[in-house]
Amino acid sequence: MKIMKKLSVFLSTILAIAIAISFTSCEDPAGVYKPEKKIAKVYEQEVGEPEYLSQEWTWDGNKVASISYYYDGEFGGKDEFTYDGDRVEKIRDNYGYYAEYEYNDKQYEKIEYYNPTNELLAEITFQYDGKKISVITLKSYVVDKNVIKMVERGFIGKMLPKEGMKVVAEKMADQSKETTVMSLSYDGDNISSLTTGSNVFSYSDYDTYSNIWFNFFPFSAYEADANSQIFSKNNPGKVVSQMGSINIPTTFIYTYDGNVPATIQANTTFMGTSSAKTTRFVYN
Repeated sequence: MKIMKKLSVFLSTILAIAIAISFTSCEDPAGVYKPEKKIAKVYEQEVGEPEYLSQEWTWDGNKVASISYYYDGEFGGKDEFTYDGDRVEKIRDNYGYYAEYEYNDKQYEKIEYYNPTNELLAEITFQYDGKKISVITLKSYVVDKNVIKMVERGFIGKMLPKEGMKVVAEKMADQSKETTVMSLSYDGDNISSLTTGSNVFSYSDYDTYSNIWFNFFPFSAYEADANSQIFSKNNPGKVVSQMGSINIPTTFIYTYDGNVPATIQANTTFMGTSSAKTTRFVYN
């Protein structure tokens, strides 16, 4: 099955990506996504390999209606969005799993994730320092491969470098069902570091262009290297993943379509080997 194949690849691959979420501004409350351009398609390409379609977006006016995901060139799944006004209320995938969002005024309170029989599988809760998210707590209630898949595909999968996601996935696969706590620090409008346990992920060298994912907060969406920092207004040039005594740097090279990225090339070095992946955006 394609989903299980991708999960297996995900859990065994050590590559670095950057972050994905955003803090709440006073203009746009949590759950509202207003990008400068509307994404139509996202393509990815490994060095020496052909480019492939990874995402296809549909819109209902200014709102994301659905995102379809492709694995190895084949359809893998679809998320459909429902709203309460301009705010995301629920995201349901084509397998019947769904996430429900709860808000406290202009901030996120929690997101709950359910299986098709309405059993609560996991939840995420938020703490704020002023207007910025400072602590995210992920609790898994049921050991279920789809919970791990949700984390991989959702905003936490985008938020953490893959080294961090590997740690989280291993914890969630453990019958002890450990709680994962992530602490965030900022430099102005951009995240500077994320800490979970003994692992620290540092972000620096931001550009002055707009991050196309800023304020996009999916809980059931495909993990992609380009989703660099939904927490940040701009795009990072470097991410360093510190896993104990191991440091794994990733640098990013951008081209732009107006004020947003057209392509993002992520270059990672790990134990004397290097890898590169390019993500290309097509806008409506």
